Amino acid sequence: MPTLRSRRVCALLTIGALGAGTAVAASPAQAGLLDEVLPTVGTLVTGTGATLGGVVDGILPGTGGVITGVTGTVGGVIGGVQDSVSGVLDQTLGGVIGGGTGVLPDDVLGGLLGTLLSNSSTTPGAANSIVLSGGTVGPGGQILLDASAPRSTVTVLSKLKQVGKTGKMKIRIKTNEPGIVAIKSAVRPGTAIKAKKGQKAAKVSKKLIKIPQIVLGYRKAGQLDVTVRVSRAAQRTLGKVKAARMSVGTIAVDVWKNQDSESTKLNLKR
Repeated sequence: MPTLRSRRVCALLTIGALGAGTAVAASPAQAGLLDEVLPTVGTLVTGTGATLGGVVDGILPGTGGVITGVTGTVGGVIGGVQDSVSGVLDQTLGGVIGGGTGVLPDDVLGGLLGTLLSNSSTTPGAANSIVLSGGTVGPGGQILLDASAPRSTVTVLSKLKQVGKTGKMKIRIKTNEPGIVAIKSAVRPGTAIKAKKGQKAAKVSKKLIKIPQIVLGYRKAGQLDVTVRVSRAAQRTLGKVKAARMSVGTIAVDVWKNQDSESTKLNLKR
């Protein structure tokens, strides 16, 4: 299956413990994560298998489809961001998908992380919790501070034949840390499948098929499966080709605002 893996950008910093068995925990306010949070940025939609079409429909009109579902227990889609941050996200991800690099400005990160944290438990040990602290205690009583961006993985689960029959494409996005992952992608159809004897060869458009941009919030490390309902034209095209090439741009951010961007090409097969 096609896979995307972002690169690690920083090493963990180690600091000796202040005292035996001592660790200092910080609240979100103390950690300074929510500076200038925009409370109206959006809503973290929870509920495994929830239908999200009403939330994200129309975020990017004219693209190759809409997000119709997100399944998983580690978070959900962040909706309602189109008025405040979608333009910045779209522009930044557009640069990433073109092979460049990009980072999100602090005010956009503050809004997105504020939405995530306001919909998450900060109680240690609670299900799907985000525990904000000065670090984790490592071997020998050392405190490890996280100065590293998250690692994300994108996998296309659907074959082109399935997309042609159902009109749906399933994409799995994993991350190794709590935080935000934003994804933008597009598919370039390949050559048409060979016609059966006595039939005319299928004609397919090589026009780029844009997949809707989506922003996912993760309360903990794990995976979310995103289902995209592609347009009828995209469904017909992808159902007639032997292969396709998918360009993917991602930006992954953890709760400490460490972020990294990555672009890659995935091969989709029939």
